[in-house]
Parts: sequence; C-alpha cells; structure tokens
Amino acid sequence: MRRRHPELAQRLATALRELVLLTRQATADQKVSAQQLGVLGSLSAGPRRMTALAQEHGVRTPTMTAHVSRLEKLGAVERGADAEDARAVAVGLTEHGRDLLREGRAARADFLGARLAELSDEERAAVEAALPALRKIAAPRDGA
Repeated sequence: MRRRHPELAQRLATALRELVLLTRQATADQKVSAQQLGVLGSLSAGPRRMTALAQEHGVRTPTMTAHVSRLEKLGAVERGADAEDARAVAVGLTEHGRDLLREGRAARADFLGARLAELSDEERAAVEAALPALRKIAAPRDGA
C-alpha cells in the first residue's frame, strides 16, 4: 500500500481552496455564477445527462437540476432527448452558453495571468512544472 502523505494532502487542499476562491473573484461580475460557469464548462464537449453532471460536480441531482434550470432561463443551455436513451434528458450548451463560457474563461485567464506576472521566473516555472502532476491527481479513477 502506498503512503498517503496526509500533511502534503492537507496543504494541497488548502491551496486549492484558496485558488478556487481567488478565481471566483475573477468572475464575480459575470452574468453567471462560478458554479454555473463550471456546469457550462462540463457541457463544452457535448450534451450530458443530468445525473452525470451532478456526479461530476459532487452534488445531488435536484441541486444540479436547479443550476440547469437557472441556466436554461438565461438561454445558456437547452434540454433534449439523450442520444443513447430517448427516455433520458440530456443538457447541452446553446450559442449563448458558449459565449458565456468563453467570457468566463477569458476573465479567469486574465485574472490568473496578472497574478502569475507577479511571480518570479522561477516561481512561474515551478507552477508550470507542477501542472502535469496536478492533472494526474485530478484525472478520473476507475470506479470513482
């Protein structure tokens, strides 16, 4: 069994929380909330079932349904029949939703870019070097 590294895990969790809160500030003036922007991002690759969205975001299906309903009222998403099971409902992005997602991502990138510019070359290189390991940590696991 591999060692769990609880101290590093706690420091990473704290840093991730701080980064999430920071990036939410970047989109505070956007037309959609940070959570809704996350849902739009999940739909960028194509329509998804409500249950899959809820699972990905770590919320219950009724909570995701409420998020989707608000996005639907904004004209950012639309519901339709699932391509694999016509009895199931899939949610997909509209053109307006794609525009909102582009705007939100650009705002986050600009915000983080300004923060990265405040770092030394060595610190930026360390952030860049850490990205592959962070992506590996974030990758879906079988059975998860």
